[in-house]
Formats: sequence, structure tokens, C-alpha cells
Amino acid sequence: MADLHLQIGTSQLNSGNYPQALQELLTAEDLDGDNPVIQNNLGLAYFVRNRYDLSEKHIRKALDQKSDYTDARNNLARLLIEKGQLDEAIKEAKSAAEDLTYTSPEKPMINLGLAYFKQGKFAEAKTHFLKAIDYQRDNCLANSYYGRSLYELKDKARAAAALDRAVGFCQRTQFDEPHYYSALTYYAMGQKDKAVARFEELIKLYPNGAYVDKSKIMLETIRK
Repeated sequence: MADLHLQIGTSQLNSGNYPQALQELLTAEDLDGDNPVIQNNLGLAYFVRNRYDLSEKHIRKALDQKSDYTDARNNLARLLIEKGQLDEAIKEAKSAAEDLTYTSPEKPMINLGLAYFKQGKFAEAKTHFLKAIDYQRDNCLANSYYGRSLYELKDKARAAAALDRAVGFCQRTQFDEPHYYSALTYYAMGQKDKAVARFEELIKLYPNGAYVDKSKIMLETIRK
């Protein structure tokens, strides 16, 4: 019975139905609290609700139950990045990357890239995002932050090309960040028409997106 609730909860989690996912996974935990997959997925359910304290509790419990659980270790790295514990995140992500049997090798590469990016080590971040893209060419986050790393490194032409690719990959996940940084890159290159088109496209496609207000401010600035 615990497996059934685990399957339903995981399905709900993947579909973005987070309250239902949490309910099912908590029921699964009541039935089988020593199942590391249940603990890991509970950690993810709390992570997407920004309850990092509870997320860490369950992910670490999953690792206590199964020390070679690479997916949980990678999830711990992602959580530590959000908490700003970047050195520890790098350590955990490197450990996950050493597992050559891990079926999602792009994930620890992305986490390493994110941690280095947040440390301001953009060249190292770029290297890891590129490795992630080698594993999964159309990965939205890897392509977006690869472009952003190039932008921070002042390699604007390559940044623009990378962010344009990311725009296409990220539309299906409704992630508007590459649109915004693509526009910023074109603006920094003096290509105002392309920047305006990108900002306007972002506002149209993502009316409730995280970068709508910033895009409107940038449009006002450009049009003055």
C-alpha cells in the first residue's frame, strides 16, 4: 500500500500538484517510514514549497537509510545551494557526479554550475553547464545559465547565441529567465531593436512571470 501512495504522490509531484503530492507522500511515510525513496520525494515536495528545513530533514534521512542514494545526494546539493551553503553543496554535487551509474549525470553538473555561479566563479560555472549540455542538449536550466555565465564573462556574442537557444528550450517549462537575459545581452551589444522585441515577447508569453516588471522598466528606459 505504501508503494501505491508513493507512486501517486510522485506522479502528483511531477504534475505540479504539490498539496496532493505531499498528502500522498505523507501517507506513504506513515506506512513505510524507512523507505529512502519516500523520504527523498518528501524532501522534494517540501523543497518546491520552500520549506527547506523539512526538505533537508527528509533528504538527509533518505541518505541515512541509503548512503549511496545518488539522486538524494544530488537533491541535497540543490537544497544547499538555495540555502547559500555553497561549499557543502559543491562537495555533495561532486560526490553525486562520481557515480558513473547515475542515469541523470547532467543534474550534478548543473548543481556544480549553479554553486560556482553564485560564488562568482563564472568560468568554472560555464565549464560545468557546458558538460551538462553535453549530457542533455536541450536542458533549459543548463542552457540558460551557460548563456548567463558567458554574459558575466563579457562574451556577449556567444552569450546571445546561447541564450537564444535557451529561450526555445525553456518555453515548454514556462521559464522566462533566458528571455530576460537574452534581451539584456542584446541591449548591452547596442542592438536595441532585438532587445525591445525580446522584452515585448517576454511580457506577452509570460504575463505572470518573474521578469515581467523588470522587462517593463527596461522598455521604459530604452524608449526614453
